[in-house]
Amino acid sequence: MTKKKHYRKSASKTFPIKLTIGNVYFSICVVIILYAVISALILTPMLKHYGSQCKAVITDNESSVIHRYTTNCYLYEFSVGDETYTGNSLIEVGNKDKIGDTIEILYFQCWPSFNIPIYYYDNE
Repeated sequence: MTKKKHYRKSASKTFPIKLTIGNVYFSICVVIILYAVISALILTPMLKHYGSQCKAVITDNESSVIHRYTTNCYLYEFSVGDETYTGNSLIEVGNKDKIGDTIEILYFQCWPSFNIPIYYYDNE
């Protein structure tokens, strides 16, 4: 009888671990989806009206490592204080004459890593 109790205890320990891993994975997926929705529907329009403007330089660094499903674009760099930040320039790789050009961008002063080129809003 004691063997069955021991077996039941060890078998019940594996189920909550799988359930916990599943819950963590599901939570991460929900957070990523919420971030995408919030940034696309709320933060991007707010940036147009409340963002700070500065100049950034287009670099030869590329925005994506996954070339199959996304358009690969050059990144830009800008500095706020002592920190350097990057963003997607929306200029497709292959336009090498754009590397080194200066563009205007918008960013939040409290969150400079959230930034967009000003000409992004021209496409709306």
